[in-house]
Amino acid sequence: MKLPQAIEDAIRRFREKGVPVYIVGGAVRDSLMGITPHDYDLTTPATPEEILAIMAGEKTFREGEKFGTIAVMTAIGPVEITTFRIDGTYTDNRKPDAVTFTADLKEDLARRDFTVNAMAYSPETGLVDPFGGRDDLKNKILRAVGDPARRFSEDALRILRAFRFMGQLNMTLDPALLAAAKNEAYRIESLSAERVADEMNKILLQDAPSRVLYAMEEAGVLEKIFPELVPTVGYDQRNPHHDKTLFDHILCVVDHAPKTLPLRYAALFHDVNKPDTLTIDENGKGHFFGHDTMGAETAGRILARLKSQKALSREVEVLIKEHMKVHDTMTDKALRRQIKRVGEDYILDLYDLMAADMACTYGARDIAFILQRKARIRALMDEGIVNRNTLAVSGRDLIALGMAPGPAMGRLLKEMEDMALDDPETNEKEQLLAYAEKRIAEENAANNNEETTKRRHP
Repeated sequence: MKLPQAIEDAIRRFREKGVPVYIVGGAVRDSLMGITPHDYDLTTPATPEEILAIMAGEKTFREGEKFGTIAVMTAIGPVEITTFRIDGTYTDNRKPDAVTFTADLKEDLARRDFTVNAMAYSPETGLVDPFGGRDDLKNKILRAVGDPARRFSEDALRILRAFRFMGQLNMTLDPALLAAAKNEAYRIESLSAERVADEMNKILLQDAPSRVLYAMEEAGVLEKIFPELVPTVGYDQRNPHHDKTLFDHILCVVDHAPKTLPLRYAALFHDVNKPDTLTIDENGKGHFFGHDTMGAETAGRILARLKSQKALSREVEVLIKEHMKVHDTMTDKALRRQIKRVGEDYILDLYDLMAADMACTYGARDIAFILQRKARIRALMDEGIVNRNTLAVSGRDLIALGMAPGPAMGRLLKEMEDMALDDPETNEKEQLLAYAEKRIAEENAANNNEETTKRRHP
């Protein structure tokens, strides 16, 4: 196992003091899979105070000290060094109330979640694998260390981690582990929104999240996180363009969407409100008028519940609200208006969402026009999309023409902005000022006529 110099240096310090130390958990698992670890955790029989003494001179963090963990800043980032421990009782479904330090590495490994994460390694002793994690990696089976129900009752987040690892490591859940996930799924409701969101984000950013999401739905786990999706399962869309159930279609779109959180969440919720908007025409064909607007609102509520960043929620809502407003043929005028309405930051993502949506409809419609459209949008944005900030005239110019600030000025600026948006060549100061003078004169004449009428007919 090739180690970064920073880890070798830390191990050397323990070796010089005659204290055993092991790499543990994900770094060992990833190395066995031929994956370069992105972080390293160490474990040792040394107490936190002894760890601090061994790592003297290095920047350390003691926030996890009561659980036996000292974090040490190294050249590759912070590395957690934890004393061998036995976890006490769990009363919050998340962390042990207390821990007991031990000198037995196997006792420490026995408290961990899955066999593939319960392996340790040191250059002196090699691999320590008391629960068969290496064989489970080879056989692609995710098993709990000991009783899976107990593992989940200790820390409910392990239920979501099981499904995440299932997809991340391309494994199958051990039948006992799957059964325990079903029975213990209710515990997910005790988890913080941030913890749930972190795991769901990792699941959605996998290459093909559908495999994991199907398994979560079957186990009754998905409904604990996104109950809004339950009505889509097995739902017949009654539409010749859709040969899949609604849930199948949604997960297909998720898989086809590019791997970014806004697009994956938009794909997951883009049709969530179809069951609420179904109408049947005289030919028996299903329609879902308004599901895009309702879906945007639903997605906003879900992401707020997960305490997601506002920027993520904002883009997801825009993408869902606009996903039915992409047409096969659109003029430059229509495209400029769409770009302004959707936003230059989101417009290309909208077309990526549409491409994924189209790939999952009956017959997989040709999306060549999407690629051409994106190229045209880029060209239009390079030319510049007119907005209030780039309009050649401003409120100050209208005041100079004698117009008072107020609603009428706002309407005139909007009128000129729309005019320049539709035809960028009109965004020229002299031309717009001439137009503004004409409109101000018309407005004044209309106001004078109204005042004269009032005087004649008080």
